[in-house]
Amino acid sequence: MCKNERMNVTIEHHSIPAAPLGPQNPLPMFREAAGTKQLRHDGSFHPEDEQLFGKGIDFQVLPHLMQDGYGRKRELTKVKTVVLENDVLTARFLPDFGGRLISLQEKESGRELLYRNPVLQPANLAIRNAWFSGGIEWNVGVVGHSTHTCSPVFFASIADGDAGEFLRLWEYERIRRVFWQIDFHLPRGARHLCAHVRIVNDDPGMVPMYWWTNIAVPEAEGPRVFSGTDEVLYIRPASLSRPEAPRAFGRGRLPHLPSLPGQDASYPLAFNYSSEYFFQTPESTVHPWEAVSQSDGTLFYERSSARLRYRKMFCWGNLPGGRRWCDFLAEKGRGGYIEIQAGLAPTQVHGLIMPPNSAWNFTQCFGGTDIRPEEAQGEWQGARDRIFAHVDALLPGEEIERLHRRYSDLERAEPGEMVHHGTGWGALERRRRERSGETRPLPRGIVFPDATLGRLQTPWLELLETGTTGGPTSIDTVSWLTDEAWIPYLEAAARNDAGNPWPRLYLGVALMEAGKRKEALECWRRSIDRKPLPVTWRNIARALMAEGEVDEALAAMRRAVDLEGERPSRYISEEWMRFLLSGGRYQEVWDHYTALPESVRNHEVVVSAAAAAALELKRYDVIETALHREFAMIREGDRRLVDLWFAYQQRKHADTGRTASRLPDPPSTIDFRMVL
Repeated sequence: MCKNERMNVTIEHHSIPAAPLGPQNPLPMFREAAGTKQLRHDGSFHPEDEQLFGKGIDFQVLPHLMQDGYGRKRELTKVKTVVLENDVLTARFLPDFGGRLISLQEKESGRELLYRNPVLQPANLAIRNAWFSGGIEWNVGVVGHSTHTCSPVFFASIADGDAGEFLRLWEYERIRRVFWQIDFHLPRGARHLCAHVRIVNDDPGMVPMYWWTNIAVPEAEGPRVFSGTDEVLYIRPASLSRPEAPRAFGRGRLPHLPSLPGQDASYPLAFNYSSEYFFQTPESTVHPWEAVSQSDGTLFYERSSARLRYRKMFCWGNLPGGRRWCDFLAEKGRGGYIEIQAGLAPTQVHGLIMPPNSAWNFTQCFGGTDIRPEEAQGEWQGARDRIFAHVDALLPGEEIERLHRRYSDLERAEPGEMVHHGTGWGALERRRRERSGETRPLPRGIVFPDATLGRLQTPWLELLETGTTGGPTSIDTVSWLTDEAWIPYLEAAARNDAGNPWPRLYLGVALMEAGKRKEALECWRRSIDRKPLPVTWRNIARALMAEGEVDEALAAMRRAVDLEGERPSRYISEEWMRFLLSGGRYQEVWDHYTALPESVRNHEVVVSAAAAAALELKRYDVIETALHREFAMIREGDRRLVDLWFAYQQRKHADTGRTASRLPDPPSTIDFRMVL
């Protein structure tokens, strides 16, 4: 796209060290049973804090696949950016990575208002595993960042009617079956980037909903966080020490919290451990806001319309694990940032229900300015009042209201020039509605061209058009659909194409995700009668394990392993080894591991399972080697490798008859403990 006098949307490509995402994991990861998240509070909650606490936040990722094919090897990679600019600011978005706003830069000073990561390094922090730090991310649908975090989204430029244009991002969220869009406005002379969000549930049923805008700002020196209230819900640090322990919350008042005795919690760097707290903005607040000051007098701030009510602070803390995370996500010494966030619910573990046939919208604006450093110092309430005076002068509530009304009028405008294509799932949903004779059109203002339909949608298009499906060309191109609207099509295909294993395999996945485990097992068993596939036996094993039928589950998983034969995948092998570990069958784990080809045996998830077995078999040399390598996919809060290290040290000393006064620290490559 070329510039002309009217346009302020362009395309750029820039090179950045990036680790490729790699292939997706083809195995369906089934949802948790409702209510499996264990949460509690210390009795300090108000009655309104109890509402929907821990509701609707259980793990659910299907029909999406896990993005766990990346490593730590980075290559200089050309990355596409969509640029929106005026005479004051330049905003850069990553259309292939959820539309992340990766940079917001002042033109005159050249100052970057956000934390801009110098690399693009995925890590295991999101619902689909892959996530990266920096910029502003848009999290919709389910807890755990977003299913679109590392996936392409649509962008188009749209004329705003005032001799300018704005930029629209949109996609179809398949778990909640909602459509979401963000209109980014940056008219001439504006000192704030504005994001107008619309979420549309055009389904006749209620859906759980989630939204958080996550803003990474530089950690610098002495950052201090402000918002419109001193009342917060915070996480008690003792409950963070073990990931399997129930997460515990409390209610307190800034600047002094029980979670940080004797210190001012408005300074994120005061926390040793990774911490977060949520500002409980009163319902009467019409234009919520949050800001971060730095010791050099720079101030980043954001403000929104009323629906986006709540605010949050997150920091990594000063323990070695938190510092390691910052470096791990970026480059050594260049990964420090804190996050301020804005959401629809009191915390990220409070559920929210979106009514049927409804649409929600809100407007949020982002900007920066300079203040006298001393204005942000001293007693917190007084400093907050001074900071708010700056925010309100630069972005008064009346202006937020005016912008929100203006942008609401434009949210259904038809997209103009397409800048970037997202996934083909929205086009498939449109085709399903057309084929089934539904009268519901897609929401006005977004389009999903047929050109976006690709190999992942091919089996489902075939099902729509022919009444059956032959499945993917290979397991690496498999896709799943769990929307119950597809179940009648799959049931008909299973009846009409009796010799085909795929309709029953697909149907079983949809039924399992709908909580119909016994019906799913029956489908998969009948699919195996047609043709046994490793993924089908694996699904049977997962369902049986969920039923508590351990021996039967192991037998089914063994069938999956045997079917792979001389070409084992790391996906099946990893799960098989974990199944065996849970049953204490350590020699079988080791035998399977040593028989694997080197390409599978060296994968980190396989190595970590083998190391756990090696501990029990006293193969200590294996543990030394395994735990000194670098792992790419350590999960936030996962202590299994650190625990394995300490267990190994204890066993080693016990075998020699000596008692260690102090166990050696674990290798830095595995030590991501943010709370000791």
